[in-house]
Amino acid sequence: MSSCKWPPRELTLTLPDLPPTPSTGGVLPYWLLITSVASAYNVVQNYFTLKQSKEVYAGKPDLMNPLAGRLFSAWTAMAAAVRLLAAYDISNKGLYDLAIVAFGVATFHFTTELLVFGTVKINRASIGPLVIGCE
Repeated sequence: MSSCKWPPRELTLTLPDLPPTPSTGGVLPYWLLITSVASAYNVVQNYFTLKQSKEVYAGKPDLMNPLAGRLFSAWTAMAAAVRLLAAYDISNKGLYDLAIVAFGVATFHFTTELLVFGTVKINRASIGPLVIGCE
């Protein structure tokens, strides 16, 4: 007979610690954490459906194909990982700079798609990326 008993007497699940706030205070680590977690939803949805992405790129929705969705998902996953790491180590200048650059690239992308290429139309789906990218 096995010495392993099921179910175990005590099963404790713990959530990861929240990022520490800098000694001067501030909410940037929490903002980075929130945007990183929210991006996880976008990563998953772009792998399985293009419905919401076609709403964001409503100016030319036919350009949003499965390959574009997966590419956008990969970029979003990378940017979310950088922001998550920066949230937990905000005093690391390299991570902080990478997180700021990630927001800058997103801002550039959505702004040019709106103003230059005409693929983004201002609607309920595009407001989030436009506002968060510009933060």
